[in-house]
Amino acid sequence: MNKVFRIAIAGAGQMGLAHAEAYRANGAEIVAVLDQHPDRAARLAQAHGGRAFTQLDAIWAEQPDALSICLPHSLHFEVAMRAVAHRVAILIEKPHCVSLDESQALREACARNGVLAMAGFTHRFLATSQHLKATIASGRFGRIDLAVDRLIAGALRSAHPHWYRQRALAGGGIAMIGMIHAVDRLRWLLATEITTVTALTRTSDPGCDVENTALAMLEFASGAQAMLVAHRSPVHDHERAHHYDLYGERLNASCAVGSFADQELRYIGAADLGSRTVNDDQPFVAEIQEFVSALSTGRTATPDLRDAEIALEVVLAIYESAHSRRPVDLRIQRDTPSHPPPLSDA
Repeated sequence: MNKVFRIAIAGAGQMGLAHAEAYRANGAEIVAVLDQHPDRAARLAQAHGGRAFTQLDAIWAEQPDALSICLPHSLHFEVAMRAVAHRVAILIEKPHCVSLDESQALREACARNGVLAMAGFTHRFLATSQHLKATIASGRFGRIDLAVDRLIAGALRSAHPHWYRQRALAGGGIAMIGMIHAVDRLRWLLATEITTVTALTRTSDPGCDVENTALAMLEFASGAQAMLVAHRSPVHDHERAHHYDLYGERLNASCAVGSFADQELRYIGAADLGSRTVNDDQPFVAEIQEFVSALSTGRTATPDLRDAEIALEVVLAIYESAHSRRPVDLRIQRDTPSHPPPLSDA
């Protein structure tokens, strides 16, 4: 008989709800919901099971096997470290930490205590991402020379969490919250490391101290280059739109993701591949399935904390380059070997 995993969720907002639904779809049991707002914790607990809490230390009595961390980014490290101390597995929404010192300390603590940890880069689990990864792995593209990625989101409004506007709580703006997905996805798809970052950012909202526009040029160890654009549009009712293109030696691809339920992948240069339209995807369910599977078998979950640390490193380099107006060479900054191990697949 398969074990039914006991899950605690820290953060009862939109992401906490998505995690709760995905755990339930994977046969796990929600035993605790933590949030500083009692009413919000109670609503999510009532809808998906478990008890509601406002204090972290109280949830350990429920003996959770794992904790999903869906909190303001500045709280991720402290909550994760306390979970690790209790030998509780962790799934952390991106960015998993707001500094490389935090990230390295967390990785070391997980290794020392034998605690499973996974980073929540849901874009890897989109149906279009999975199909594109398989096509690249098949060799159909040949050498990939260029990627162009554009994210246009709505401006921060009252419906957004208040902490999105504060660098101390969020770690950054649209680059940290949105562009980090493109960074991780491109590194994973191309299976090569980012070596150099050149970037510009701009903050134009007087009520925020985080950027609402970020432009980044990335160079990869393979020789590929990428241009990333992320922007929050002040135009009323603008719908979130994410579009990226890959240009290869023998094949090109264009992918559009309006929402997780609205995806289109089109190949140019191979009539047999054509296009794929997806309107019934459940990437959070697939992501949680990977986490639960790793819990069941004792294997490493992907993406792991090293993947998360590299994505964070690139975003921090974006901020450094924008501030200095100079390229940042990550090969100089990294303490990893010059030839990192092959990237794992989700």
